[in-house]
Amino acid sequence: MLTEEPPQKIRKLNSSIETPNLVKLEVIPILDPKLKCSEIPTTSFQAIQLENKRVIGQIIGRLKELPEEFQHLKRVGKDGSVLISENKNDSEQIVLDLGNPVVQLKNLKTILVPAIKPLTRRQFDFAKQVWPTGFHPNHEIERILDGSWLTESLKVYIIKWSQYAIDLKNGCISVQNDVLLSSGSPSTHPLGHAVMEMVGNLPKRTGSDYLGTGADVFLVNEPCAMCSMALVHFRIKRLFYVRSSKNGILKDDGWQLHLEPSINHHYEVYKVNLPENEDDVCDNGSVNTTCFCTNFK
Repeated sequence: MLTEEPPQKIRKLNSSIETPNLVKLEVIPILDPKLKCSEIPTTSFQAIQLENKRVIGQIIGRLKELPEEFQHLKRVGKDGSVLISENKNDSEQIVLDLGNPVVQLKNLKTILVPAIKPLTRRQFDFAKQVWPTGFHPNHEIERILDGSWLTESLKVYIIKWSQYAIDLKNGCISVQNDVLLSSGSPSTHPLGHAVMEMVGNLPKRTGSDYLGTGADVFLVNEPCAMCSMALVHFRIKRLFYVRSSKNGILKDDGWQLHLEPSINHHYEVYKVNLPENEDDVCDNGSVNTTCFCTNFK
């Protein structure tokens, strides 16, 4: 079987920097849903309110470290409260074991803290309003979320190679350093999908077990499970596809192979939307509710 569904007509792209197609090009990052939430869950925790702030350092020095799942939390709150334990009974015993008359059971209180580590700047902004929280930003993810990743030169690059794949008739190509590595179109073989043909047409190289390390792949149809897994072994960096497929496993409607934690390599996935008219497009690559990510809070 060569295709999963009857092919749909794809509008031809123009790679000229002067054209509206370039200005209005829409490239949708297919991200982990965890990254698209601006809030994160909270959980209850026991903290002790110390009237004498000068003993905070002494108390912290005698407490055990917070469990690994709560290492993102700062030990002391804005009001000087000190985190003790998630469990109330354990917290009471810890306070008694401290044997410090300044630290009394009556000063224990239940508070809310972020239950998980924030993954994005927006999640951190939410978390720090709940309780002081540590955060180490992933600058690449932040650029994808705010749209700054989609530069004018990258738009030209995406249009150029997407058009190349379209011209191959449901084709697939791999590109490295803006140079074509390999290309393929569906064949008459039962497993002759475009991705598999592209991989099979790669020239043999020495010095690397993974022929496509760091490459970008452009294809017309969203790949199936077999092809998506082949690209894991191919060790690509990014995948750009133009048209969703019924048996594709990358879009936001079910299990997504590229986000599966158990695989040993992950690549970025983007859907290239070809504009039909100016009312249907967004002129940047940010992830937002008004353009193409309706479930982003």
